[in-house]
Amino acid sequence: MSTHVAASTGSRALLSPRVVRSTVVPVIRHQVSALEPTLARICGYHLGFIDEHGDPSSGGDGKLTRAGLMMAVADGVGLRPEDVQSQAAAVELLHNATLLHDDIADTDELRRGRAAAWKVFGVSLAIHAGNALQALGLQMVVDDSGPGHQKIARSFAEALSLVHAGQARELALRPGPGSGTAAYEQMVKEKASALLEFSLATPALRAEKPENVLTALRGAGRHLGIALQISNDVEDIWGDPAMTGKPLRGDLKRRNLTFPVLVALSADGPAGNRLNRLWHADSTTETHLQSLADLIDEAGGRHSAQQLSRQHLDSAVEHLGRAGLSPAATTELTTLFDRIVNRAA
Repeated sequence: MSTHVAASTGSRALLSPRVVRSTVVPVIRHQVSALEPTLARICGYHLGFIDEHGDPSSGGDGKLTRAGLMMAVADGVGLRPEDVQSQAAAVELLHNATLLHDDIADTDELRRGRAAAWKVFGVSLAIHAGNALQALGLQMVVDDSGPGHQKIARSFAEALSLVHAGQARELALRPGPGSGTAAYEQMVKEKASALLEFSLATPALRAEKPENVLTALRGAGRHLGIALQISNDVEDIWGDPAMTGKPLRGDLKRRNLTFPVLVALSADGPAGNRLNRLWHADSTTETHLQSLADLIDEAGGRHSAQQLSRQHLDSAVEHLGRAGLSPAATTELTTLFDRIVNRAA
């Protein structure tokens, strides 16, 4: 196996965000710059590299969450960040493609505190830009020839397919006692968990770890994705726009069936009954949205969502503990899991 194995993984300093950024961002910049010029401009804008005029921007290139997770696991199995550099960049490209498309589907006008790409360049070009990022990520993974490259490429292709399935399933969600939340969880496993499973399992594939390690890491990613999505649902209704970079209650305005909403709509009692009546009204005024938020809370949607998110976060940490990573990496990933779900620090 040609992959370099780092020494003394248990005593090494934890991987810093600066290392993740310096390893991944130059690769992404280079790959995006080689796209067709119009697509390169739209993708560069979405990624925070340039402004709407094409000038260099300090708008930020995202949190690089999935790349950070991948490199932390790589550290835990004795690999260097460079050993999963292409895969880390690829998963960030795929994630950003989903954001480009989500903004269009949700008609969200803001992304990371500035105008979404579709608002600046139009819907059609933004769709093509998202498609270009997907193709670029897939090409990067396919072109890699390191250990485990075939399994990694298949895993990436499967994640891409699952993301699309989850996005379609989300649009088909319907409320109903039990069935609504069950369909929601399946949707999230595909839309949100698939990329996190890929991020956590890829270093183990590169290091040719046994199946029990892969199972543990994929389980951690699955539960982390569900915890994260439910937390995001809560954040959309009761969070801080300064933290999210998006307006508050966009999901309510669009009548998206998020987890707190599904729980509250199926609840017995006055709050659930009144919510069902108001939910189907056309109003999107701040007063109406506030009433919806209050009723969701009163019907138990907020409490149930927060409780389930915590349970899935705990399950993610439990699965992580079974992966046999170095103690330092396990500690770092446990901290990262909590920060990802709860937006700490």
